[in-house]
Amino acid sequence: MLLSIIVPVYQVEKYLKTCIKSMLDCHGFSYEIILVVKPSCDKSEYIANDIQKEYSDRVRVVIQDGDGLSNARNVGLRYAKGEYVVFFDSDDYIDAAAFSGLMQSLESRMPVDAVISDYYIVGNSDNISQVDTIEGEELICDNGYLELFLKKRRNYWNAWQYVLRRNFLLENKLLFLEGVYSEDIEFATGIILTARKFAFYGKPYYYYRIGREGSLANKVTLKHVVDLMDMLEISMDRVNSSDVHLKNVIRDKLSLQYILSFVMIFDVDDNERKKAVDIIESKKFLYKNDRNSLLKKMILKLGVLNGARVLMSIRMIRRRFLKIH
Repeated sequence: MLLSIIVPVYQVEKYLKTCIKSMLDCHGFSYEIILVVKPSCDKSEYIANDIQKEYSDRVRVVIQDGDGLSNARNVGLRYAKGEYVVFFDSDDYIDAAAFSGLMQSLESRMPVDAVISDYYIVGNSDNISQVDTIEGEELICDNGYLELFLKKRRNYWNAWQYVLRRNFLLENKLLFLEGVYSEDIEFATGIILTARKFAFYGKPYYYYRIGREGSLANKVTLKHVVDLMDMLEISMDRVNSSDVHLKNVIRDKLSLQYILSFVMIFDVDDNERKKAVDIIESKKFLYKNDRNSLLKKMILKLGVLNGARVLMSIRMIRRRFLKIH
């Protein structure tokens, strides 16, 4: 079994070596690392080319033919040869031993459409916390576990927490929407609704950095708000038109993300705040339902601006006193 590790590379010279070296420590299975490079003003492209020269048997550099993270991932998928693929970010890193254990377990349990894993969050001060929702440290090959996973996890849509069968993606035309932010939501919703065989891995291997200085993910614009609302609406429409038995659980996750998005109004420029409030408010009708918890109903009733103030207070308490992101 061959795994294709797809890594978009753009303005990450500080992190790229750590990222790729962590993957090169993998063992016990065959893999290729595809670095999809968009030329930038830093040394990322040079570092990628140097790594390719040193590890030419495992690393390939391809040049991105468009813009954005989604395009880079789709380009990598076109070049991929593996039976399975992963989409890792170039400012993050992995525990090679844990990941190797997963891939060796998966090789004996094939075919699986999608493997979902727990992960670590690395904060600004390199403090590390664990997202712990999957039981044990062995690979769980049980579709019935999906409902428990969805109920325990706040969201299901970080693309890098999935190991995916390449032909499953291609046969179902599951690609990343290009030119938008928050594309992981629509992509992962398609996986959850379409996959026929799931597996779950509770031993984290992925280290996700948050709050990285210079990261595009930290700069919130009005387009971020618009795209998030669009991705949530597209995903909700897909769920509503599907016949999966977990529709209500998935809808709950999307409605929660809609409510959590209220705080984005404090991250956009002041002169765009009213537009952001109006855009979010205009989508409220999609998320009003009888299944909402009392807290959800209260925040929806408060409206975007007042609801955002409540959520900001909750977020400050979680971060300051509970050390929870």
